[in-house]
Amino acid sequence: MPTQNENSQTYNKDELVNKVNEGLRPLITEIVKNTIDENLESGQVTEEKTPFFTEIPEIAANVKTILEQEQDFSYKDNIIKQLHEELQKYKTGLRKEMILPLLKFIIREYDRAAQQYEYYRQKNEDDPQSELFVKLLKEFNIISLSLLDLLSDYGITSFEVLKGGDYSSSEHKIVKVVETEVEAFDRKVADFLLCGFKDVETGRLLRQAEINIYKFAR
Repeated sequence: MPTQNENSQTYNKDELVNKVNEGLRPLITEIVKNTIDENLESGQVTEEKTPFFTEIPEIAANVKTILEQEQDFSYKDNIIKQLHEELQKYKTGLRKEMILPLLKFIIREYDRAAQQYEYYRQKNEDDPQSELFVKLLKEFNIISLSLLDLLSDYGITSFEVLKGGDYSSSEHKIVKVVETEVEAFDRKVADFLLCGFKDVETGRLLRQAEINIYKFAR
């Protein structure tokens, strides 16, 4: 669709052609005068036989044609660009569909690395281990972060859930229901177990976040 600026150019086309006419006339007049003077001196032509002024409307018409063609090319170029962008979006979506099993595999491996890291981190806090153990612990963390970076390269981001936050049936998967005597906690997040993953560009959910949820014991 032509932009407002393109519409404005179309609307003012005739005005532009008239300006071209007005701008060319003094130039043509000067050229004619110089040519006449030179030819009269050489005796090759008389002033009455000089047809230059009759060419001005033709020149203006040619300019108008050029402007019309330029506008047509611009419009077609915009259509081509739009089609190219749509094709790229389609190819991107198709590519993500093809690599979806790989992305899910990466997510599973991230879960394993992250769970191992958290388990041994807690173990080290409860009972401090050797320096080698701590080094191994750091390696688990690096692996987890590297897998998140890899997913990010494919436009996939992780999201966590705050304890006490609202439950979302679309984004959260309930693992366990925890009874509470506090009514305000009803259907609130009791514990966050695993992060969820979604496509940044489309918002498509690849994996729900896993949680425990409170249920008010009436």
